[in-house]
Amino acid sequence: MHTAAPLRESKNTSANPAASPCHWAHERGLQSENHVLKYYQQKNYTLLGQRVKTPFAEVDLLFRTPQGHLLMVEVKTANLSAFQSFRVSQRQKARLLRALQFLAARWDMLVEVHWAFVTKEGEITVFEDISG
Repeated sequence: MHTAAPLRESKNTSANPAASPCHWAHERGLQSENHVLKYYQQKNYTLLGQRVKTPFAEVDLLFRTPQGHLLMVEVKTANLSAFQSFRVSQRQKARLLRALQFLAARWDMLVEVHWAFVTKEGEITVFEDISG
């Protein structure tokens, strides 16, 4: 389970530093990851790691599938479903592809990639390997 690090004191004169856009985005990202984690666990996927660091990219969620191979899930928080596909840059896709290759070699098994988009209402849309 991932817990957020305590906020550091800053020179920000805001009355509520926890309300900063950066803190809000981090918390929202954790909420989205937890929604997606539960979604996959209900489908009998086994969590191997959350926010797994590789030399190339951080993998939001790493699972073992019911079929026995690995699944990398990149989680995105999205407010407008019409713009979801634009939230994944070519650069990010390339970094995650290198992370996939690293994990496949290290674990010596097939690795799938899913992209999970979570709305503010908690609705999850999953795309399987949109690397094109």
